[in-house]
Amino acid sequence: MRNSLILILKPKQIVKLFIALACLLTVINLLWENFRSKPFEIEPNSEAPEIQRGEFLRWEEVDKIFGLYTNATVVDVDTGLSFRVQRRAGEYHADVQPLTARDTAIMKVIYNGQWSWQRKAIVVEVGNRRIAASMAGMPHGAGAIRGNNFDGHFCIHFRDSKVHQSGKENLAHQMMIWKAAGRFKQMLASMTPEEVIEVFFTALDQQDAGLAIKTLHKPAESEQNLLKSLVSEISRIKVQRIRPEGGRPHTYWVYLTVMYRESSNVVEKKVEIQMVNGGEKGWRVDSHGLDTLLSRKATVEIFNTRDIDEEDLCD
Repeated sequence: MRNSLILILKPKQIVKLFIALACLLTVINLLWENFRSKPFEIEPNSEAPEIQRGEFLRWEEVDKIFGLYTNATVVDVDTGLSFRVQRRAGEYHADVQPLTARDTAIMKVIYNGQWSWQRKAIVVEVGNRRIAASMAGMPHGAGAIRGNNFDGHFCIHFRDSKVHQSGKENLAHQMMIWKAAGRFKQMLASMTPEEVIEVFFTALDQQDAGLAIKTLHKPAESEQNLLKSLVSEISRIKVQRIRPEGGRPHTYWVYLTVMYRESSNVVEKKVEIQMVNGGEKGWRVDSHGLDTLLSRKATVEIFNTRDIDEEDLCD
């Protein structure tokens, strides 16, 4: 006769057993997500796929489509990489968090392994809708999704959305939204010369040579290479003031604050910008003289200079 073991559990013991199993499964799931996120890599020379651009929807419409606790997929326009998020808050724009540790790992790859306030053009997929948007890649504030390796939340802006602190639109975000919607040149066509100058330097500040090139008047290959050099050498650049040059038409003095890479010093510069009227295409920047931006020497004293690092970053 074989020996047999009959285990009789009391109701309280059964409850404790189920609780222990549930905790064990939770721990296993977190370890699995972390394990999955570690080997995620992207080839440094891989070609980004061409993605379908997003709808150019106003925030008032998006707020209804992408409601609180709604999950969505974020697709980066430049790399084609995608990850999942959940909207957790936000009145003037969406405050979101990556769903899992793997989603966080993919987002960090998009930002070259280092979190920053740099704006990036994205398409947000919610259900069967694809919406043009812009994200900033810096964890900040509160975060409530456990195990996603993301300390806080990050912001996603849409057409006409605003910064929570100032209640104003952010040009860098709006430019990335135009890019994600395929509307960048269309928006330039309706701008004043001063506005195009502001867009040009904002594109440089956001490390987007492609957008900066689109503001130039018939750029030669050497001029496009110049812009790429500017992007590689300049950490931050901000327009402080634009003043028309009274003696010559379509000529402007632009007062800038510039921070170069591997330097904590802010250089104050004054550059001359010549604008060209492109007719239906709108105003464009003549690239003559932009090579002076590569010089790290200060050229002018600027009054009432604002802090180049802090303004409108926490949005």
